[in-house]
Order: sequence, then structure tokens, then C-alpha cells
Amino acid sequence: MTIVDTIKSLPETLKKVEIADLQKQATEFATGAVETAKGTYTDVTKRGEELVNKAKGLKVEDLKKTVASLRTKATDGVEDAQKKAESLVDDAKETVAKVTGQTKPAAKKAPAKKAPAKKPVAKKAPAKKAPAKKA
Repeated sequence: MTIVDTIKSLPETLKKVEIADLQKQATEFATGAVETAKGTYTDVTKRGEELVNKAKGLKVEDLKKTVASLRTKATDGVEDAQKKAESLVDDAKETVAKVTGQTKPAAKKAPAKKAPAKKPVAKKAPAKKAPAKKA
């Protein structure tokens, strides 16, 4: 069927369409959209009121306690992370030692102990250098 034939048959197609049915469908669609919008607006309004009520009930002391609690948790978290990181570093050192063929992983160095004081040894005079030869 060509475009011209389609256009010629258009009046017959329009005759078959029931305008009342189209109006009914449009009305149902619009009503549904309005109901959805009302429900959403009501939900948002309700949540906003709840938030305002919570904000009104807050006291400075409550906020200070919450901040202090969060600070403590953060400090504990940092300490835990540091311990885990140190453990991972130790594991990595052991792995490197095994791969490189060392029998023992590098141990943590203990503070050096001072040896007992000995009598100073007499210093020898430095050796004299021979003069440089000219070419």
C-alpha cells in the first residue's frame, strides 16, 4: 500500500475510531497521573515535617555527645588500620625474605648496646701522598 492509498483510506479509518473511547482513556490517564502526583507530594510533605520535628528536638549537648562518640570510633578505627598495616608489612617482609633466599626474615633491630669503654688507641699520622707526576 502506498502513501497515497493510505491517505485516501484515512477518512474510513477515522470513522472507525470512537471519540468517546479516546476521551475515556485520556481521562483515566490524567486521573491516574494526578493521583500519583498527589501521593508523592503527600509523602514528601510528611517526610519534610518529620525532619523539621527532629531538627527542633536536637540539643547542643546531644550533638556534642554524638561528635565525641564518632571521634572515639574514628580513633579506634585508625588504630586498628595501623595494626593491620603493620601486620601486612611484616608478612610482606617474610615473603620477600623467602623469595630472595634469606633463611630468616629481617628482624626488628633492637636498640644498640654500648660496648664498655676501652682505652683510646694512639692515632698514627696519615701517610703523605706522593706528588702527582706530570705528563
